[in-house]
Amino acid sequence: MKKIRIEIAQTGMGKTINQDYAVSTENLAVVLDGCGSGEHSEVGSSRMGEAIRKHSMKLNEQNFESFANDTLQKFLMENTIEKRFIDEFQFTIVACIETKKEFIVLVAGDGFVITVDKLNNIRYIQLDNDVNVANGEAPRYIAYNFNPSPSRYNRNVYFDKIQFSKSLYSSVYVASDGFRFILDDKFLADERTIIQNALIQRDQSIIEMVLKRNQSKILDDISISS
Repeated sequence: MKKIRIEIAQTGMGKTINQDYAVSTENLAVVLDGCGSGEHSEVGSSRMGEAIRKHSMKLNEQNFESFANDTLQKFLMENTIEKRFIDEFQFTIVACIETKKEFIVLVAGDGFVITVDKLNNIRYIQLDNDVNVANGEAPRYIAYNFNPSPSRYNRNVYFDKIQFSKSLYSSVYVASDGFRFILDDKFLADERTIIQNALIQRDQSIIEMVLKRNQSKILDDISISS
């Protein structure tokens, strides 16, 4: 049966530019979340997202990490000025690769995994794998592997892996960390229930409708993909 694709990226309240990017293809789903303090991090997240979309049918659990690193290195080699590295190419990646037997989630940074099991129980898994940087902690941006100031950043950034068997789960979504506002107590429980049911039914139009009418409560860009 052909996959019902979910690909949502909504700009956060009060923001003019969406630094998130979502990709859904037949074999994978990806969300990319640009660094909020980056002046133009939407550039990196969208360019990486489009590269993943273009090459999606060639990507799998074994080569996704190397593809992401190699692609970003090519982008950075176009111009190695540190300001460009900081402003454009710091973004998180949460990807779900679908195989015949599993949903395989690969994570570099923060975000959410949303699972729907065979009994239609839904679970929200918050991801947080920050690394130490000069000014404290930050999400694992793979750009740190290629940064021009090695003393300021941790270069050893890799993808974590989480596996979900298709014998137990019917759907696995990936979402950016803006999804935290949906789970906040300030978000109406009835509206959250509508989103939950739409996730179970894989109804993108309903999810988008609820997100838009509650945009005033969502203070960050939010992307959801499956």
